[in-house]
Amino acid sequence: MSKSELPTLEPLERVRWGLRGDAALALWGGADPENEDSFNEWYTHEHLPERIAIPGFLRARRYVSCTEQTAARTYFTLYEVRSRDVLVSDAYLGKLNSPTRRTLIHLPQFKAMRRTACRITHSVARGEGGSLVLMEFGPAPGQEEHLRAWIARSLAPEWMRRNGTLAVHLCEADATATAIAAEVESYRNVPTSAGRWLILVEGAWIDLSSAFEIHVRDLDELARQGTAPETSCTIFRLLGSLAAESVDGPANAATVTAQPAS
Repeated sequence: MSKSELPTLEPLERVRWGLRGDAALALWGGADPENEDSFNEWYTHEHLPERIAIPGFLRARRYVSCTEQTAARTYFTLYEVRSRDVLVSDAYLGKLNSPTRRTLIHLPQFKAMRRTACRITHSVARGEGGSLVLMEFGPAPGQEEHLRAWIARSLAPEWMRRNGTLAVHLCEADATATAIAAEVESYRNVPTSAGRWLILVEGAWIDLSSAFEIHVRDLDELARQGTAPETSCTIFRLLGSLAAESVDGPANAATVTAQPAS
């Protein structure tokens, strides 16, 4: 089925801001295959609850790649936070500078980690999806305002009419909040790089391969509207989510809402 043949939905009369808060922290990368099980156990049962207990952190969602683009799996975590000030707050920096023993062991096991603090500049949703398309790109010089407006006014509404699409979010990198990781204890031995702009598309797609191919083709139109040359697209499935209201402290580490494997 070609892109033009995709079934579409009539736009809903009411849609809502899709993410909690006005900022986000996005992290993605691979894991050391020899320690992947223990890495995931630490991430799910210690790291996510510890982070979401920080004041201003509202929800964490963790994903795993579900395409055969590479031999190794890629993990993606999205933290939704009240504002970008949370990501430079004393409470957050205190955690980054006092990592647990297991954090010092497992965080360096990230492979090619990308970590980006973001301002959410557009977000629209009719629900929350069990699958996520991540597009990472940068605006061409001088195209920021045009590209932002086109995504909000044209691209996101078009995608929201597609069958299976539940939410579209535009997250723009905040360089100052992102760079703070370079000087903290948790990341002392963890090479990281930053992303640029991110489009996150949540969906309830049955055929994930087709959904992925359609969004890869959308990169061409993004380029015509003013992106820099290098772009990427990955599709993930949700592993679990954790909201701030369900966590009082480390004792609640088992409250992550797990998703069944597809």
